[in-house]
Amino acid sequence: MKKKLGFMTDHRFIIGVQIVLSIILMISIIFVKVLPMRYLIVIGSFLAVLALLVYLVAKPGPIVSRKVQKRPLAGKIISIVISIFLIIGCIFIQSGKAAYNKVTSEYDYVTYSLVVRKNSKYKKMDDLLKKTVGYNPNGTKINEALNRLSKKVSNYGVSELYGVEAIVDALYDKKVDAILINEGSRDLVTDYKKSFDKDTRVIWTTKFKSYNKIKEEKTLDVLKDPFCVYISGIDSRGSVQEVSRSDVNILMTINVPEHKVLLTSIPRDAYVTLADASQKDKLTHSGLTGTQNTVKTVENFLDVDISYYARVNFESLVEVVDALGGVDVYSDKDLSVWNGQPIKEGWNHMNGQMALAFSRERHAYTTGDRHRAQNQQAVLQAIIRKMASPAIITHYTDILKSIEGTFVTDMPMNEMARIANDQLNTNASWSFQSSMVAGNGLMMKGGYYMPDTRLYYLIPDENSVEQNKQYIKKMLKGEEFTVE
Repeated sequence: MKKKLGFMTDHRFIIGVQIVLSIILMISIIFVKVLPMRYLIVIGSFLAVLALLVYLVAKPGPIVSRKVQKRPLAGKIISIVISIFLIIGCIFIQSGKAAYNKVTSEYDYVTYSLVVRKNSKYKKMDDLLKKTVGYNPNGTKINEALNRLSKKVSNYGVSELYGVEAIVDALYDKKVDAILINEGSRDLVTDYKKSFDKDTRVIWTTKFKSYNKIKEEKTLDVLKDPFCVYISGIDSRGSVQEVSRSDVNILMTINVPEHKVLLTSIPRDAYVTLADASQKDKLTHSGLTGTQNTVKTVENFLDVDISYYARVNFESLVEVVDALGGVDVYSDKDLSVWNGQPIKEGWNHMNGQMALAFSRERHAYTTGDRHRAQNQQAVLQAIIRKMASPAIITHYTDILKSIEGTFVTDMPMNEMARIANDQLNTNASWSFQSSMVAGNGLMMKGGYYMPDTRLYYLIPDENSVEQNKQYIKKMLKGEEFTVE
């Protein structure tokens, strides 16, 4: 047995394991495609030299003293320790790659709930036999939801109801026994009927995957061609992939060769034509039928082609900023917006909670939502700048893990890796410009989802819309301009 196991203590075997692990680590790093060639050469050379030095220390020599006897043993121990760190490095990279894959997706999720009045006698699905269910026939995946419902209740009547008001009123007025609602619209429902959650209960839910890839084929080269990314910030109850209203809407136009970014904010209440309905409503409501609809709505509104989208939950902002070790953001006035801790006029090093509070604050400003959008752009710029620095390498897996479940994009992993690789290779500084679609607030009726309810809408100023279109076009063409 000793002879069989003796090879495992041989210095050649131990160093061989170290070399194999070094090769596996290098292959893992190469396949991630984030590090430029010069980094790979340095890392590969370091591992090769390290293996050679350890081999020379661990190689037995003539036994002339006790000190010489201890040297090979020390070399073996050093090699084993290095191998352990190489294993940790492989796990580190693979876990980061796994997290990377989890933030890329081509799907939204929509959940339908069968809702009844809380004081009704309906407790289970069978109780709805031969009863009437109200629903909006224009809902995403609604026919599939009805099909699933039919498998639970063999015989029931249906009532087609258009708009939030109609479907909620029908339940309260007992014109229907139950309603089938998209959970993404629950906030809209409670805006209309404040007591809805406590007045009702859910007796059945079903969830669907909804394909949302916004472009089937892309011919652009992200390292050569300027492109647009739509960023949707949500504050939903569920998953970031669940269809819901979009509270933050930013179009990011990126010119990688010139290292320039234009951030164009569109107010959530902007009164725009929804792509799927061909009727006007708040931009934020476009998200109730999925990301594709919001992207198409923004494309039509600003006459632009959007290549990718990214959806982020507010909670991920906290995690990302903390994973980066904080970010530096400029405030144009003194604020007391977070935990009683003031944000001073000037530059502030913010942790995640402070950055989130700064991004949400609007009551301290006379322009309200408009200034809040500027602050959101400032935080986004700070995050991009921090992530564009070489320090990102040490925060690689922390950042990816921090956004898991709270961030999703349809930009493929290899495209993100190419941009990261280019940034690490050039170490270029980026310039930012920010713009915003302006308009006038108005309380009125007539929105697609709630036509009979007076709501606040922002009517876009046509000159502002046209000006922002021109900024985006100039950025895409690589022309010089300054946002006024």
